[in-house]
Amino acid sequence: MALSSRTATRDDPPILCLIEFLKMFTRVCKAETVAEGGMRLVIADNHLIVLAWPDNGEIRAFQGVCPHSNAPLNEAEFDGTVLVCPIHRWTWDLNSGAPLEPQESALAEYPVKVEDGVVYIDTEGIEPLFAAP
Repeated sequence: MALSSRTATRDDPPILCLIEFLKMFTRVCKAETVAEGGMRLVIADNHLIVLAWPDNGEIRAFQGVCPHSNAPLNEAEFDGTVLVCPIHRWTWDLNSGAPLEPQESALAEYPVKVEDGVVYIDTEGIEPLFAAP
């Protein structure tokens, strides 16, 4: 029995999976634009996001504004592990996502998927965190 060739339809399970994936995740960049040990800012669904590839880790996504001053983190220092806000020097370990100084200064983290060399981020239901005044 020969297999027939046909065009995939929306009823095919892989296509449905892809449609659901694209409803949840936003394409933000090619993975090759984030160097290992580096970071860059991207925008996904009106969220400013730090996309970082920590040393010996995987690409991760965090809010792109400081929870203290709401300053964009595009000029933050990143040594491959620690992100340092340029305004008041608050710090975060981007391998774990943990705040270092002060310890109450968490960054919101967004789910990331890398598929076929493209980075996708899911922002649904996640808002930037801000420190209490």
